[in-house]
Formats: sequence, C-alpha cells, structure tokens
Amino acid sequence: MQLAFPFYISLAPFAIAVLALLLGVFLHARVNRFLGQVIGAFGILFGLAFGPTLLMDRVIVDESGIHQNTGLWFGQTKNGFGFDGIKRVRITTGSDREGSPVELWIAEYADRPRVQLEPGRLWLSNGDAIAKRMRDLGIEVVRERD
Repeated sequence: MQLAFPFYISLAPFAIAVLALLLGVFLHARVNRFLGQVIGAFGILFGLAFGPTLLMDRVIVDESGIHQNTGLWFGQTKNGFGFDGIKRVRITTGSDREGSPVELWIAEYADRPRVQLEPGRLWLSNGDAIAKRMRDLGIEVVRERD
C-alpha cells in the first residue's frame, strides 16, 4: 500500500506561486515597481520551497514495515518502523513540545525497545486504512481512546 496526496492538492503550492507571480507582474507594470518585484520574488521562492513538497510526501505500508517521507523537499524527514518481531502497535494521544495533543503510534517489540513516532498529516488522514492494512498483515493494532 502506497499513499500520497491527491494530485490536485499537490499542485496547490504551484498555483499559489503562479498567482503571486502574476500579481507581482501586474503590480510591477501598473502600480509600484518595487512592490511588484517583491511579490513576484515571493511567488518564485514560494514555488521553489513548497512546490515539490506535497508531491514527495509518501506513506508506504508493506510486509516489512511502514515508512513515511514528509517535510520540505530539501529536508525530508523519514520515519517509520519495521514489522519484524513486532508484538503490537498502540495508537494513543500524547503532547507535543507546546503541550498540544497529538496522535502517537507506538510499535512494541518482544526483543527490543519500542519505537514511538508522531505521524505526519498524510499518515494521520489515512490512519484507519493503515491500521486495517496492518491488521490484514497479522499485526495487532490497538487504538486507545481518551
């Protein structure tokens, strides 16, 4: 199972960049050259920074484990865990650095320390499908309710 954002959502940063660039060209020609250049430059930088990001986000669930690539394209975060020797996966709620509640996935193993991770947006929006796929692979998945 491989999950990715829908293509039309992945194009949203490009659309924002093009709109900012067009606004910058209009302002440069009709209103204020400097303001148009700033907004146009913002559009180009926004497109370069965020454009490829959503196209590169992936969650892959296969027989060996679950792996996620997320974050900005030039600094992708890779996380996940393997299924070899896994006892169960607990889905629970924890707190982030600011104290806000976040969902945590904890892989518990019989012979090594547990792996705890905070999944990205793509993983969270497909959490039920991921849990079902893991159950289909014979892995116990327990969702703890508050």
